[in-house]
Amino acid sequence: MQHLAPVPLCPSHNERMKVNLAFTAYSCQFDGCTVTYSEEEGYVRFVNGVKQRPSNAKRCVECTAHLYLVQRGKIRSQDIWFCPNKACPSKKLHLVDPHS
Repeated sequence: MQHLAPVPLCPSHNERMKVNLAFTAYSCQFDGCTVTYSEEEGYVRFVNGVKQRPSNAKRCVECTAHLYLVQRGKIRSQDIWFCPNKACPSKKLHLVDPHS
């Protein structure tokens, strides 16, 4: 198995995000990228000061927590998402169908 990111990846840049204490979330480190991830809200992007959710946001089918991307596949259906909820009954990695 390949090494999986222990923190969320930015879905736009496929790079590990860094802790952002101002938002109590993870933020993309690429200049100009406004993507953040938190367990409470999942992935969001700020465009002209307005919070937007990506259309490919995923929730855990077991506990409804916001999943985060840990590995990008060659095609979207091979992306691996993780549930951050330590008490989740699944505690599995999620291969997510991009059409779901």
